[in-house]
Amino acid sequence: MRGRHLHSRRLRDLEDRLDDAEQQIARLENTLRGIVRETNEVDVSGPCKCGESLLIVRQRTVYCPHCKYRRAI
Repeated sequence: MRGRHLHSRRLRDLEDRLDDAEQQIARLENTLRGIVRETNEVDVSGPCKCGESLLIVRQRTVYCPHCKYRRAI
């Protein structure tokens, strides 16, 4: 019985952590959208092939802040 209670508690803890992470991601996305709106010279594109970041487009260059991939467009 105790093992079931421990499993249930761990599941609740994981669900709480997942909810917190989702809220943090939403806040970061909203902040990023606001920054992009305020900065006319910068845009955000789709995900980089490294899978760790979205691409930043600035001055006709696509750039990944995580893996440092860069390409002129």
